[in-house]
Amino acid sequence: MKGGREPEAEAPEGAEPEGAEGAGDAAYRRRPRPVRVRRQRAADWLRAARRHWRPLLAGAAALALGAGAEGLLFHSGWFVLRGSDQIAVSGNQHTAAASVLAVFSADLGRNIFFIPLQERRQAIEALPWVRRATVLRVWPARLEVRISEREPVAFARVGEGLRLVDKAGVLLDLPAQGHDDFPVLDGLAGAKAAEANAPRWRRQREAQMQQYEALRAALDRHGEHHSRDLSEVDLSDPSDVGARVAVPGGGTVLIHFGDRSYGARYALFLSQIAGWLQKYPALASVDLHYEGEAIVDPGTGAAAAAEVAPVPGSQAGAKKPAGKAKAAQRAARRG
Repeated sequence: MKGGREPEAEAPEGAEPEGAEGAGDAAYRRRPRPVRVRRQRAADWLRAARRHWRPLLAGAAALALGAGAEGLLFHSGWFVLRGSDQIAVSGNQHTAAASVLAVFSADLGRNIFFIPLQERRQAIEALPWVRRATVLRVWPARLEVRISEREPVAFARVGEGLRLVDKAGVLLDLPAQGHDDFPVLDGLAGAKAAEANAPRWRRQREAQMQQYEALRAALDRHGEHHSRDLSEVDLSDPSDVGARVAVPGGGTVLIHFGDRSYGARYALFLSQIAGWLQKYPALASVDLHYEGEAIVDPGTGAAAAAEVAPVPGSQAGAKKPAGKAKAAQRAARRG
């Protein structure tokens, strides 16, 4: 129409507005911002490698050396125990070396670093005479066994025979060679049992041996060594240690020490024994349970009554208490 505004032509369906194509092309053609992440990481790694190459090289060398050492130690034939001649045994006087070597029989042909030394030590210490053992590895493929043996302190009566016994109550077989002159201990718990060194018997005998050691120490006090006078010791009754001791002129006399004051009671015995032997030549036993007095069994026959022998200077009365009379009767019956 004249003087009027012409209507705008409608854009075809699906067509983009004018200028839109140019804007999209410009965005597409714009150079994107460079991504430098990977390039920067690689550069950092290179810089770190240049800065720490010495520690890295040392670590790699250590790993290689460790792997080689592991192969050498655990897989090389240099460290194999091939025979019993590579095992040295020392300190064994009564323990046969063959008994010790037999403990390692399963280890022949094995690398010494795989031998369980703790188990082998325990097996060696289970041998009768061994008190303590030490097992050492010696370069390159040897073992050393050091043994500390038990020390017997007395004989133990076992039925009609004898064995040795140490302070811990462990019974030991008599060695082939000579042995010391020990007193004989009677009444040891479990001495005749099939498993005489089983823990329950050893615990009981250990208490008995402590009583014996107390007696021996009391008699040897002040360097007098009177324990050498002991011939036999009866430990069957813990309330009354009985000991047969040598007396002047030969022979022995049985002393009942009770359970305490062994040294003082033996000193009393020594001070009176000469007079008792003069009065009672067949003296059988002396009961020293009571302080300052002794119940003497003259030993002149089964019907003889034991009598109380007051010690000079003691406060023993003329009348014998009932308890002492019964003890005298028991002493008479022992005679």
